[in-house]
Amino acid sequence: MSIRSTVFAAGIAGGASLSHEDDAGPLQPLAVPHPVDRYAYVRESCQGRRVLDLSAYDETEVDRRQDDSWRWLHAEIADVARDVLGVDASEKVRKTGGIDTDLGTRIVYGRVEELDDIVQDFKPDLVVAGELIEHTHDTIGWLNGLAHAAPGTRLLATTPNTTSIINVVLALLRRENAHPDHIHVYSFRTLVTLAGRIPLREVRITPYYYDPHLFVSRLSGRAKPTVGMLNRILRLFQYVFPLTSSGLILEGTLGDPSDDPSRVQSDEGEVNRGALAG
Repeated sequence: MSIRSTVFAAGIAGGASLSHEDDAGPLQPLAVPHPVDRYAYVRESCQGRRVLDLSAYDETEVDRRQDDSWRWLHAEIADVARDVLGVDASEKVRKTGGIDTDLGTRIVYGRVEELDDIVQDFKPDLVVAGELIEHTHDTIGWLNGLAHAAPGTRLLATTPNTTSIINVVLALLRRENAHPDHIHVYSFRTLVTLAGRIPLREVRITPYYYDPHLFVSRLSGRAKPTVGMLNRILRLFQYVFPLTSSGLILEGTLGDPSDDPSRVQSDEGEVNRGALAG
């Protein structure tokens, strides 16, 4: 079965939205699909496309010893895309003027707030922002800028989920799983709100499973089967309760903000009618 068949389509084209005044609150049911494997989903989405991969550089994969369990999203994209250009704001990429990877791809220096020239030169038909929007100070601002520079281009962004099973359990122990560089954390509903604040059509929000690939590499051989068993239990729990999934995938088609000024929302914002069932 194709990964696509599990995806919930929550279109916001044609004004299919409602204001927060119409929102029934926390007891309103959400039409959340079952989770997918993040890497496999992105890989399928990039098949045969011209992909601009934002935040492509991963020092774990490029500079350090690699483990068989590690997965690099840029490598997955490069394996199936028709063409791919990586963009990253890391200091190493800036100092070197760009990195040519063993994959035959190039990663150039760039900030998400200043993508116009890169987009105009490369002309992608898909922009991937993997685990990025939780790091950026003005996420709505740069996404609107991207929409202005590349209207009609598909966007696929992945981000951790604030209601993940890992953090639900850790919260009971007065702990939290969060990267020290994260300044935002998204839930299903807040990601719907984000999609409503930028010109994005044909929106889909899909949860993705927890993947212990980096954690497994730190364990001894005897412990790895135990982690595999625990991960299968976690996957079952996430499948039954998808709002506890590790992260979320937001995708849609970028529109031009200047063509539809009504898409710039007031402080009340809007939520997607398709994502709020009931």
